[in-house]
Amino acid sequence: MSINGFIPLNKPLGLSSQQAVSRVKKITGSKRAGHTGTLDPLATGLLLVAIGKATRLCQYFLDGDKGYRAEIKFGAATDTGDREGRVIDTARDFYFSRQEIAAVLAKFQGSIEQRPPAASALKLNGKRAYTLFRQGLAPEMPVRQVQIKSLCILCPADISDANPIMTIDVLCSKGTYIRSLAMDIGAALGCPAHLAGLVRTRISQIDLSQAATFADLEGDYKPWLLDMAVAVEKMPKLQVEGKERKFFLQGRELAAAGFAGEIAIFSGIRLLGIAWASQDIIKPVKVLVQEQEL
Repeated sequence: MSINGFIPLNKPLGLSSQQAVSRVKKITGSKRAGHTGTLDPLATGLLLVAIGKATRLCQYFLDGDKGYRAEIKFGAATDTGDREGRVIDTARDFYFSRQEIAAVLAKFQGSIEQRPPAASALKLNGKRAYTLFRQGLAPEMPVRQVQIKSLCILCPADISDANPIMTIDVLCSKGTYIRSLAMDIGAALGCPAHLAGLVRTRISQIDLSQAATFADLEGDYKPWLLDMAVAVEKMPKLQVEGKERKFFLQGRELAAAGFAGEIAIFSGIRLLGIAWASQDIIKPVKVLVQEQEL
């Protein structure tokens, strides 16, 4: 029987997203697997792994908000924006009260402009920026608009060269670089800074508390497998049965009023696929189930 669904994985440090996916693929015995958004080897936390037909639904998580717990270290900036980079600027004898920091962080909430790090996976003229960076080039990174939905300090202490690390929780839109955020917060305080640690805590409505370790999955992955329908929780839904269900599974158009745009097609609790609604016509876009599977 084919396996279809999402596995929330608590990715360990030092493993790339693709390496993590390959390991989950091996554990489940699935022929097809992917993820809903990369997580750097230096980061830990939630990696949502799509199994089987769920790989066709990854985009609905890619567009969702992300949550992170970040450690920002003040007193040193690096050329990559994280602890692996070369130190390019330092500061000593600095001190910032919690009130000063809170005032600066308030400026980073809402819609902000951000320049991605040069050592990022962003493509420039068909090449990854980090490839150009490693060649000793200085790619001009385009400024982008991102949304910081919430940003709060977790550590109550003031920041100084004796206590240089600040921990924050961030909820942000897709495309936000936490490395850039760390550097920009440092710049706003007038002190070089870099990202010292990162844990992804949320992808859309999926939380890190729901995630399994590799040890959990090797014991039994089935309890951790989320139904494909989790990807379309916020999407309008249309129930079909009988002749309409058969037509949809055959890729034929249906008539249904009251819908516009993308909708999820269900038979009971079973997600059959995705359709596009326009002028009372439902056109199948992604059919995920075959008739013989029902």
